[in-house]
Amino acid sequence: MSIKVYLDTSKTPPVTVNPSTENVNSGNQTVTWKPAANQPAFTFVGLTWWTTPNPFSAPSIQTDPVEMSITEDNTAGNYNYTITVAYNNQNYSSMVQPHPGFVGNGGTPTIHNN
Repeated sequence: MSIKVYLDTSKTPPVTVNPSTENVNSGNQTVTWKPAANQPAFTFVGLTWWTTPNPFSAPSIQTDPVEMSITEDNTAGNYNYTITVAYNNQNYSSMVQPHPGFVGNGGTPTIHNN
């Protein structure tokens, strides 16, 4: 399962993913994030999960090829996250966790673990 990552430093948030919700079947699946085509030369910094505990391993980050991956451990649910990348010595992130009571805009990166 591969999620494409986009960086546009002129937008808010500057980092987006496609699909924004990735459906994963429970059973030790691996999820991988990769730069989409024609992206600036960014590297992955990491993930921040909005809920803890969560069923995912710490991310494995590679620079050749540029990608980041995690595995899950059979726990069903929806898990929102913030993904952070680095470009020109600056970190950029997807939507950060809102304050309690805030309703999301539907663009929040999510892993839906079936």
